[in-house]
Amino acid sequence: MKRLPKSIQWGIIGFSIVALVGISIELSKAETKKADAINWHTDLESAHKASLKSNKPVFIVFDASWCTYCRKLEKETLSDPRMSRYLNQAFEPVHLDFDKDRKIADVLDVKSIPCTVVLSSEADLLARQVGYAKVPRYHSMLEKARKLQAVIHHIEYSESH
Repeated sequence: MKRLPKSIQWGIIGFSIVALVGISIELSKAETKKADAINWHTDLESAHKASLKSNKPVFIVFDASWCTYCRKLEKETLSDPRMSRYLNQAFEPVHLDFDKDRKIADVLDVKSIPCTVVLSSEADLLARQVGYAKVPRYHSMLEKARKLQAVIHHIEYSESH
């Protein structure tokens, strides 16, 4: 059996190494994206139960498939890796459909979307953001909500003791 010339053998080996490195980089990117994804609750009840256990506020985003600014909020703000890590660490996130979850939207007085509502574990309204916001403004609103929850818990704790 005739062997390929050494230059072709080395070319195949080099190509194989480059291909393997490329594949591993893409897999690494996919893992990072997966790691940075928001761990959404699919319903308000499970988020509320988790909130009672974790003492984290409930972060609710109302949107709809037909909403342009909802997609923009998702693509530019919520998909930012720092934002998704922050949301997973500090909140119990819930993603609700404005059309399908109409009763909840009405109870929370959601009239237009995208709309973000932050509730304490006891369902106190901590924050509301109507419309699209860039990461810094969105983060600021969420931090104010967390601080408000801390104040509420402090007051409740002080009054009960």
